[in-house]
Amino acid sequence: MRRKGKHSDNPFADMVEMTEPFLPDERSESARAVAIDLRDRVAKLESQIQAQYSAMAAYATIAQQSVDAVKAEARHDLDRSQSTLIGLVERVRRECQDSIQGVEVRLGGGPEGDAARMSAMEMRMATLESLLTTTLDTQRQLMETVQLLMQERMQREGWLVSSGSADELSLR
Repeated sequence: MRRKGKHSDNPFADMVEMTEPFLPDERSESARAVAIDLRDRVAKLESQIQAQYSAMAAYATIAQQSVDAVKAEARHDLDRSQSTLIGLVERVRRECQDSIQGVEVRLGGGPEGDAARMSAMEMRMATLESLLTTTLDTQRQLMETVQLLMQERMQREGWLVSSGSADELSLR
């Protein structure tokens, strides 16, 4: 039987294989040892890189969570500051509005208040005018009464002649 393959044409091929040494020489053995050493080092380096990658991914996750927490806290601080400022502005606005309303109430403020004040002043002036007119009438009546009384007294005491008046009297 014949063997098929690459050495089928050469009957001495099996012999050539037998002449090769069973154990490799030192150079090939050292190259093989270097290759195994390199493979081991590459495997260790790969495991270290994977460990560093895992650590970096964990640190990145922690950092992202910290960033999210800081953002939420900053947002909360901003909302609280805005709320405080809005409250203070509203308080100042309310106090100013209350002060303005107080002044308007004391002065009868506003357009309606001004008209009401003018109307009240006109009524007071009308009242004062009527009182002044009444006072003048009373004064005139009193003056006329005093003049009549004086005339009567002067006539009784003989100061006036029957046809004269008190205006015609003079000190000559």
